[in-house]
Amino acid sequence: MRRMKNIKRGISGMITCVMLSMVLGACGSSSAATSANHKAADYDSADYAAEAAYDYDGGTEMAMYDESSASGSSAMTTENATTTNRKLIRNASLSVETKEFDALMASIDEKIKTLGGYVENMNGNYGSRYETYRSNKSANITARIPSAKLDEFISAVGNEANITNKSESVTDITLDYVDMESHKKMLIEEQNRLLEFLDQADTVEEIISLEDRLTNVKYQIESMESQLRTYDNKVDYSTVNIDIREVIDYTVVVEEEKTPAERMKEGFVESLRSIGIAFREFGIWFVINLPYIILLAIIAVIALVVIRFVNKKNAAKREAYKEAKLAREAEAAKNAAEGKTASGSSLYVNKPQK
Repeated sequence: MRRMKNIKRGISGMITCVMLSMVLGACGSSSAATSANHKAADYDSADYAAEAAYDYDGGTEMAMYDESSASGSSAMTTENATTTNRKLIRNASLSVETKEFDALMASIDEKIKTLGGYVENMNGNYGSRYETYRSNKSANITARIPSAKLDEFISAVGNEANITNKSESVTDITLDYVDMESHKKMLIEEQNRLLEFLDQADTVEEIISLEDRLTNVKYQIESMESQLRTYDNKVDYSTVNIDIREVIDYTVVVEEEKTPAERMKEGFVESLRSIGIAFREFGIWFVINLPYIILLAIIAVIALVVIRFVNKKNAAKREAYKEAKLAREAEAAKNAAEGKTASGSSLYVNKPQK
């Protein structure tokens, strides 16, 4: 009996140990699962917050905020816009006239370099030897000038040429610039959090998900940095488009309304001047093309002499043919008359007598 009791106590002890080990194993697995679930929940919440704060798809910026974050972001943007220097893009366009085209081109190029700018594009027409004696030269220059020195550059061009048209435009990109900087900071913060989560990740699925999101965030940051650099370049350097034409006289800018008499007088004088220029240009053209004119005159004289010689020869042939024809007709008439007389005589002689 005592032995049976000992056996029962041993069996009950073994069962108790097994049950304790099962309970401890279940608790350990539960705590590990809880820890993993907490970690996944932390990443999911951070990732969702980052996704909600800024969503970038193919270069298109879309900000999605809830009510509290929207109000905070708006306040931050407004505060930054008021405290940051304004981002202004200045562009200008000039149409100018000059009597010395080459000198003006050299002066503009030198002025651009002196002010620290550069020529972005240049297209020029310098004439051709096959055109008229005076081929009006023209050029179009697109230059980038430091914004702080734009007014100085325009004044320098106006001092050396006649500006016939000028236009300027200013675009304020301050809010867009500050908003993009704020989004960039949020993405950098998200990138740092993702790197921290990546160090703590245990499973392959977590690592792949984190690296995928991290790659997307890095791409967004690089795209925004590129856009910010483009903004900085446009703000720091103004774009100036210059259309240059070479002229004989500058265009007169009419400041006051003229009377009909003044207009007729100026028109008459301008007409006489145009006629004088036309005669002068014709004289210059005539002298320049005189060798061609002489050559054409010689050819015309030779052609005229040949034509007259041919006409005289043809006339002589026609006259000779006419005379020969008249001679043949006279000969034929004479022969006809003689033949008639001869036949009449023979009839008279051979007439039979009664």
